Amino acid sequence: MLKLNDFPSKVTALAAFLLAALAIWVPSGYSYAAVLLLLGALCFAPRWLRQPPESATLKLALLFAGMGCMWFLLSLDHGAARWDKGSKWLLGIPCLFFIVAYPPPPKAFMAGVPLGCIGMGALAVWQTTGQGLERATGFTNAIQWGNLALLLACMAGVCVAVFWRLRAWTWRLLMCAAVVAGIAASLLSQSRGGWLALLLVFPVLLLQVRQIRPQWFGRLLLLSLALVAVVVAVLAFTPSFNERIALAVTEIQSYLSTRNGNTSIGNRLDQYRLVAQMIPEKPWLGWGAHGFVQEMEQRVARGEFAPMLVHYPQIHNDFLDVWVKVGLWGVALQAVLFAYVLSLFWPSQQRLQRWPEDSWHWHEALALRAMGSLVPVCYLVFGMSQPFFNHNSGIMFFVFYVAVLWAALRGLERGARTPSGQSDKPEVVPA
Repeated sequence: MLKLNDFPSKVTALAAFLLAALAIWVPSGYSYAAVLLLLGALCFAPRWLRQPPESATLKLALLFAGMGCMWFLLSLDHGAARWDKGSKWLLGIPCLFFIVAYPPPPKAFMAGVPLGCIGMGALAVWQTTGQGLERATGFTNAIQWGNLALLLACMAGVCVAVFWRLRAWTWRLLMCAAVVAGIAASLLSQSRGGWLALLLVFPVLLLQVRQIRPQWFGRLLLLSLALVAVVVAVLAFTPSFNERIALAVTEIQSYLSTRNGNTSIGNRLDQYRLVAQMIPEKPWLGWGAHGFVQEMEQRVARGEFAPMLVHYPQIHNDFLDVWVKVGLWGVALQAVLFAYVLSLFWPSQQRLQRWPEDSWHWHEALALRAMGSLVPVCYLVFGMSQPFFNHNSGIMFFVFYVAVLWAALRGLERGARTPSGQSDKPEVVPA
């Protein structure tokens, strides 16, 4: 029988599962877990408010608050709508405190990962074959869809690598199918920029392996090179992807020769040329969101840039968009957020030594840390060619995936015991 005291933990476990399981193959699938956590945070506030957050969690919450305030400044809306994106960062704070106070078991999130990947893969196949769409878009745009599918596929890949020796063949086959499905969803979206994330993901994961299992580094390096070769081969024999690459080359050549900014790549290059002019004029505090749009429209009206530019008030680069609108402090805030999240999750032998080596909890902690470190790494690359945080899915995935993975990790560490059976002291996480 479920006890009342256990109910908050059941809520967070269900939310962790739904966050990965529904992903974005269900309309606003990421919102169900978020709403559940918010309701839990409100209902059980008298209980979790009595538990002071750890320093590391508090710093993460402060960074969320800073991003929420910054996105209020970045919004072009008026009235209450101006808080739309900023509120998602701010509402993530009570959810973070609640879920850290009642952490979900790692298996809750990990059980949802294969369902999320397979759901996205199946929907992508249906949209491109059953509905005849040129690109799989899920229930958002093709770029967001493809990039987030790739991120979830990478998380499934981490689970495969970490638990391979501990799980049965049925589980291995399921997880391998999940990786393939997630990659297929990304391929069918024809998103080009997101695949550049793999150029950073593989080195980061290999560096982690070298720190934790140096004796495996050589073999995994060869395996990684083989996987890269397979990915390149798949891309080389994917007609739609080749067409997209060929189109990108043509658009770049067109821009360099004629300044044609009325194409997808040409528009991005026009945006980068625009901010290269505007940022030096107001580098510290920026032009403001509305000030940027007004100045951009004036320069287009003078014929300095292609007319297509006025249809995109956001620069297709998160850091440049922040810099030109709110100044260098905004760039520093976002950079600190990425660096801090990476530092929170980065695995090391010292952080894993609280468990017997190769124990089940040791593998769970390693998987959580590796998956958590992938979030800022992938987002860093995703945001280089797309205003990723300008989309609800981009914000919600970052805030709640970080919160859930961090809470599961802290719960695992708080319950850790040394090999002698004595309770271990909570880890002090460096800022």
